[in-house]
Amino acid sequence: MKSLWERLENTSAGHAAVLLFAFVVRLLGIHSRPFHYDDVFSIFLAQRSLPEIVRGTAADTMPPLYYFLLHFWIQFSESDWFIRLLTVILSLLAIWLLMNWVQEMNDRRTALVAGFLAAISPFHFYHAQDVRNYALLLCAQTAFLWFFVRLWKVQDQPFSHQIGNWTGLVLSGTTAMYTHNVAILGLAPVPLYLFFRRKWRFLLQITAAFLIIALLSVPWLAVLPAQLAKIRYDWWLWRPGVVDWLQIPLVWVTGLPLTGIWLWIGALIALETFVLVWVEVLRRYVIHEWMALLWVVMLGVPVLFFIGSYLFKPIFVPRGFIISSFAFLAMASSVIVQRWKQGAGKLILSGFVLGALIGIPIQVGFLDFPRAPFQQVARDLETRLTPGEVVVHDNKLSYFPVKFYNPRLPQVFLADIPGSGNDTFARGSQEAMQIFPQPDIQHAVQGFRRVYFVVFQQAIQDYQRLGYGEHPALIWLRSHAVEEDRMNYRDLWIYVFRFP
Repeated sequence: MKSLWERLENTSAGHAAVLLFAFVVRLLGIHSRPFHYDDVFSIFLAQRSLPEIVRGTAADTMPPLYYFLLHFWIQFSESDWFIRLLTVILSLLAIWLLMNWVQEMNDRRTALVAGFLAAISPFHFYHAQDVRNYALLLCAQTAFLWFFVRLWKVQDQPFSHQIGNWTGLVLSGTTAMYTHNVAILGLAPVPLYLFFRRKWRFLLQITAAFLIIALLSVPWLAVLPAQLAKIRYDWWLWRPGVVDWLQIPLVWVTGLPLTGIWLWIGALIALETFVLVWVEVLRRYVIHEWMALLWVVMLGVPVLFFIGSYLFKPIFVPRGFIISSFAFLAMASSVIVQRWKQGAGKLILSGFVLGALIGIPIQVGFLDFPRAPFQQVARDLETRLTPGEVVVHDNKLSYFPVKFYNPRLPQVFLADIPGSGNDTFARGSQEAMQIFPQPDIQHAVQGFRRVYFVVFQQAIQDYQRLGYGEHPALIWLRSHAVEEDRMNYRDLWIYVFRFP
């Protein structure tokens, strides 16, 4: 084992081996895992022209950079595995940046362990196959932190020796700003760290870099107020509490969702691993010059999200502070390497491995709300539908994936209740994609003799909790048509009605 470590540490083979392993892990289920609404939203928007993408994202809540990348990527192929390959590559780039960041702070062995932890992380496995902007955001924020550490090490040298790192810092920060609207919270730990360290001259330089990033982001900052207003009124998230904080270890070690006995087993493993890392660091068994920076990134970003959730609008979700999970993995890798002989390192590494063995298979096979076996739904509907029949989706969550897998089907979807927490498909995005909802069930079925009504059982339960007793569309259909059949695909049900 020692000779293997030495071989990996002394050559570039170590980084390559970790990246190859991470790539193999990220191929698990890449074809069988169905797209869900958020995935297909990205795809449909990326299929439009660049000006339409700008209009669509301006009406939504995210900047356009990821959609631009996806737009050019799908010119080669629109098969599901190839579409996901873009975020897989971005995830591998993020792991490479993590290893470089950790190596800059510590040593090559610790960097390899950090890369391995990221490779097997169920949380990062999920985002490596998710057709969204979080893998790109993670790349940009990790690169920003890497360039910051490099600048710290050469801050006393002439500016000519620093210009490459300053350029990288500004470009990575600007990339983050054009990727996600709360990206600034993931960049904030750098000035916070300098403030706590009282490095006033360096803080002034970083502030100047932030001003340049802001200037470069001006074209998008112009639409930011309207987007923040949309977040303020349309997002369905609740203000965080104790449970939300307790879920963070599960997300970072075993991933969520977990159900049944696996939730209890996963929670035990995650909390034990999380606590062991903290105990070893707080007891100062692990010596690390940059540990304070990792603390600021790991805790500071979630705290900023927490504060924003109470001062502005709930935005406390682990994917938003994805960079904090990298800081946690960097911290854990230091403990594993430095406390390996004492046994604590072995125990912590075992926790991460067990978490991966539980979390990744669940991620691959998870098909409950808001996911479903949409490919099978699309195939079955195509075999059953005849002229004069229509598929009506309760909302966009099922319509988008089924439309992606079979765009030929005659299908529509009902509009979200205006002002509700689910009213997130903005009019500007609808116009950019040329996809529009039906105002109600009456308009959706007009002129058809048979309707296939597609609805998640969770939506039905939500209406029942609100005191409706039944879904309003089902109430209307049962009073005007005859129910002929009912098909269920896990949490997704299809009700078949025939009009007299």
